[in-house]
Amino acid sequence: MPDRVKQSIFDMLGSRYDCPGALPPLVVADVFAGGGSMGLEALSRGAAYCSFFERDHDALATLRRNVESLGAGRESNIIPGDAWRADMSTSDGRPFGLIFLDPPYRDCEDTSDRGAVRRFLGRLGGDCLVVLHHPAGRPFVLTDDDPWRVVEERRVGSNAVTFLTT
Repeated sequence: MPDRVKQSIFDMLGSRYDCPGALPPLVVADVFAGGGSMGLEALSRGAAYCSFFERDHDALATLRRNVESLGAGRESNIIPGDAWRADMSTSDGRPFGLIFLDPPYRDCEDTSDRGAVRRFLGRLGGDCLVVLHHPAGRPFVLTDDDPWRVVEERRVGSNAVTFLTT
């Protein structure tokens, strides 16, 4: 994720939670984490805990190094495997309050109920905020009967960010 998109997301979160430059002690999921920049940034800004979901072998190695080098091992958990099918709960059953969802762009193309993002959202329970990163040319569209609602959207160049909640 480009740095200016990440900065925009954290600016919006600071405003949403009324704590500019920081986050409340949320339990966070960084889904399709790559090297973990979103989750690690959330931890550095006050999040209590982060679960990182990643399946790519090289990205997992980088993620593990990043978590270790920043001393974030006690506040995090790395879950290797397919995030679309992963159990979206912490090991101690705490619900996620914030989920960063940065899937491969090809997985954002189908916004119908059959699409990967919509199926993923359908598996989530509880009251959480999902931050979806997707191509700006492919807006995320909800239906009238959808339990999710868009609370904020931002376009940053060719990238878009949509904040969703139930």
